[in-house]
Amino acid sequence: MTLSKKRLNKYSGFTVRRTKMYVIIIFIIIITGIPFNGYSSNQYLPTDTVKTSKGDLEIQVVGHCFFHFRFNKINIYVDPLSNLGDISQMPKADIILITHDHRDHLNVNAIKTLSKPGTKIYISKSCISKIKFGQVIENNMQVIVDDIYIKAVPAYNTIHLRPDNIPYHIKGKGNGYFLVIGDKTIYISGDTEYIDEMRFFMKPDIVFMTVMMPFTMDEDMCLKSVKKLTPKILYLLSYNIDKESLKTRIFEALPNIILRVPY
Repeated sequence: MTLSKKRLNKYSGFTVRRTKMYVIIIFIIIITGIPFNGYSSNQYLPTDTVKTSKGDLEIQVVGHCFFHFRFNKINIYVDPLSNLGDISQMPKADIILITHDHRDHLNVNAIKTLSKPGTKIYISKSCISKIKFGQVIENNMQVIVDDIYIKAVPAYNTIHLRPDNIPYHIKGKGNGYFLVIGDKTIYISGDTEYIDEMRFFMKPDIVFMTVMMPFTMDEDMCLKSVKKLTPKILYLLSYNIDKESLKTRIFEALPNIILRVPY
């Protein structure tokens, strides 16, 4: 299969290489629960490469909030899912992070498929009743694995509520994550609104932010979060919003940001 030209974006010492294959990849909104066997290997997924002080960091958005990071032969997965294709062909995990217990984030079959002896699996407090393995990492807890710093941070709703007035995501139950890899800091929002704790978050270089009403942020919350965090690279994971409007507002606030909209 022929690779397209590599596109280079440079900003503040970053080199981001996005490699595209001539393949159409269709992503399904996971919350529907509809299985999809659209690819047989992650070799077909677009890859971004970010230079760090300790080597290249490769980033793939597999679909929904399922991410794959590869760094010095270490494979890290966030919220892996088994209904996006044949994930058995993907590299086995060294680290797996689960943000919370909802079915579009916690998939036991996917975790088992990607695991190997010695895989470190970190789950949020909300997952305890639904998974019989893995280490619980609560808000503000931190671990270091293979020289990679991982910290769990709050992710929850205060404004958007279910019909019974219970938040879609309850405070203290789910996680966002910070990762420090070399000299680069990554923030994975998980399912959250803008929350007060963001005022005290470390400044990330790379952000993965979910915008999906009514379950997470709306457009205004996303913009407020981005302006507070001021990342150099933003992966915008959005569904039922006006993407073009949000992109325009983000570029007006942070004109030098590198913006990725995977789907």
